Amino acid sequence: MMKKPITLLFLALCLSFQPSFAQFEVTGSVEFGRIFDLTYDANVPNKIYAVTLGNHIVVSNDNGASWEILYSLLIGQGASIKDLKLSPDGTALTFSAYLPNTSFNEIRVYDIASATITKTFPLPNQMDLAYVSSYDFYDGDMDVLLVDTNFPVGINTEGKTFYTSDGGDNWSEIYYTNNYDTVFLNDVAISPNDPEKLFLTRGNGSTGVDGGLFVSDDAGQNWDEILPGIILDPITFDPTNDQNIWIGTGISFGSTVENLYKSADGGESFSIVPITWTEGILDCINVIRFNENNPSQIIVLEENEIAISEDGGSTWENFVYLDENPESYYYGLNASFNPQNSEEIFISANYVPLFSNDGGETLEWSKSPYFSSTGNMDLFLNGTDASLYYGVQFGYVHRDLNTGIDTPYDIVPLNIFSNNPGQTQYADKVTPNRIYTFQSSFMGSSLKVSNDNGATKTELLSIFTNRFTAVGTFPNEPQTILAAFGGFEANETQLKKIDFSDINNIVVTDITLPALDYIHKIIIDNTGKIMMPIGVEVYSSTDGGTTWTNNSTGLEVMNASDLIFDLQMDPLNADRMALASSKGIFISEDGGENWNRKTTSLVFNVAFSTENEGAMTAATYSSQLSEFALHYSTDSGETWETINNEQLLGIGSSSSTYVFDDNSVTAYIGSFDLGLVEYTIDLNVAGTPDFENGNDAIAIYPNPAREVLNIELKNITVAQVAIYSINGAKILEVENTSNLNISQLAAGMYLIRVKDSNNAVFFKRFVKQ
Repeated sequence: MMKKPITLLFLALCLSFQPSFAQFEVTGSVEFGRIFDLTYDANVPNKIYAVTLGNHIVVSNDNGASWEILYSLLIGQGASIKDLKLSPDGTALTFSAYLPNTSFNEIRVYDIASATITKTFPLPNQMDLAYVSSYDFYDGDMDVLLVDTNFPVGINTEGKTFYTSDGGDNWSEIYYTNNYDTVFLNDVAISPNDPEKLFLTRGNGSTGVDGGLFVSDDAGQNWDEILPGIILDPITFDPTNDQNIWIGTGISFGSTVENLYKSADGGESFSIVPITWTEGILDCINVIRFNENNPSQIIVLEENEIAISEDGGSTWENFVYLDENPESYYYGLNASFNPQNSEEIFISANYVPLFSNDGGETLEWSKSPYFSSTGNMDLFLNGTDASLYYGVQFGYVHRDLNTGIDTPYDIVPLNIFSNNPGQTQYADKVTPNRIYTFQSSFMGSSLKVSNDNGATKTELLSIFTNRFTAVGTFPNEPQTILAAFGGFEANETQLKKIDFSDINNIVVTDITLPALDYIHKIIIDNTGKIMMPIGVEVYSSTDGGTTWTNNSTGLEVMNASDLIFDLQMDPLNADRMALASSKGIFISEDGGENWNRKTTSLVFNVAFSTENEGAMTAATYSSQLSEFALHYSTDSGETWETINNEQLLGIGSSSSTYVFDDNSVTAYIGSFDLGLVEYTIDLNVAGTPDFENGNDAIAIYPNPAREVLNIELKNITVAQVAIYSINGAKILEVENTSNLNISQLAAGMYLIRVKDSNNAVFFKRFVKQ
């Protein structure tokens, strides 16, 4: 398990009722990490950049041993970063910033030294809902950019290619698939020493014309075709001689013979490089990469093999990977040489990133904690037993929260395609290590129980339905549960009582519901009383579901298009309940008889503290209508504060659960591209805690202060300190000091930002008297 503290900008946390300290950690198992476009820094030894499956750039400062989040793309739910590259001069990262099904798409330039976006290039055809297919900056001037785009037209796709020489102020359309036999481009390039010499490698068309290399000497006004009829993809220039150009063939399904081509005259003519390729399914060359610091070293990534030359391409050695092993090489996407060690290469492949310390001859999986955690998340807490279950790769991982050990179950290998929606799992709230799993398929669905976290399972029920939406256990009959199922329509909801006290004679009883709508929570107390939301109403039963009472007074604001997503009882006050809904959070102080609305925005779950009465937390999930956010209250839900998506580094998620202690709550979040995330909120509103709380990493004192403010960090030195007003304005910034003279500040509340010598950043509030 890997934990890395992530720098957050908490300027919005300055208000007096906000938490005094918060921490964001990525803690998921490294057995599922997937990152792409791995690229070495040109100047800093062993520093590597990569992108996640979503909207984050991550960085490693120790040659891939550990990773941190460097940049978050905050343009809306579903945003993604593609095609990460190091700029020609090595000072910046460039990438495509994309928000699907919208008009937002642009190329961005991230300056490494200042950690800011310094240039943006919005696509000239954004209104076409276009996305970047490939792009290339001119080596000598990053105002010169060549971009190929694809975009939907009805059920079809078209492509347009654009060129700018003035930083995107003006664009020229230089290629349109409809004007060139519907042939799409696979790659674009600008000559390293001539900004007007452009190269387009062409792929497949729909009119019987395919392939060819288009070359222009006048910035795309006129084209010459070379290698006609040959489907081409990657194009690369020799870093020591731009007249030496290398091109590989692309996916052709047999219409083009697989070859690597070389030109020694700037693209006027090409010859075949004599490499014998092993037959595969796609037979395509994806990447041709020179080692910039040792140009005699070349690596070529093919579908199922890697070709390496140590003498500038005169001779080659092939390394073949016949089996499609998802933990080894298959379909290379990028390669990057370590500038300080020519034998070290990172390879981005279709499944997992790979590292070689012998020039590419052997590879090992480079692990990271960034993966897609989808499906539901659940928690068991009872005494010393503490278990977390989070989804990954159509299965789930059980984490023993006492030991931190992760154990995977039902994981589907990355090279197995599945039409199934994945597995749903719920932890039994009475019996430790018991979990219910539900798998749906076209042949029917199966509900199973396991008493060892999933190692062995017994089927409880075979049913024709799509969803397993809730489960509740009778505390005095721990072998008896209520299970709710649903289909695509609300009226397909079913509730079943399942008695498996005799595992060889399971008794299933249908429960007649007072209404047919989705059920997302079932609560059964020690007396056997059942409470559960059905659609937008709450019902209770004291006779095992034979009769039902409607307990929905105060919920009339909700209509048929709304939904209750969660229902919880305060473990420290049985009369207090809370529900999360599309109309916000509602609280009951009389055991669910009457409800009062406390918030108005969409909320998907809610939780009470198990330690301190009054502390609560909730979450809004990523959806078409919302971005992920956390909410918390310290007064039993009367007032709420929100930690918005920007403060949470732009994560997307549809699952979360919570563990409370005396002064804080840790939210476990299953994110779409960062894996398992932990966000800890300090709920101590009495004042700023000090090192007496063992979880605190920073202390400031005195607080309030008049003249001098002292800063202490645990076992590390202070590198930089900045003070901000409550409006976010920077007032003071100093280096390498832990004692600040604040006598000139006006009385009031301020935020202090402290960066330590490891570049971790902490935020605290303080009061100037």
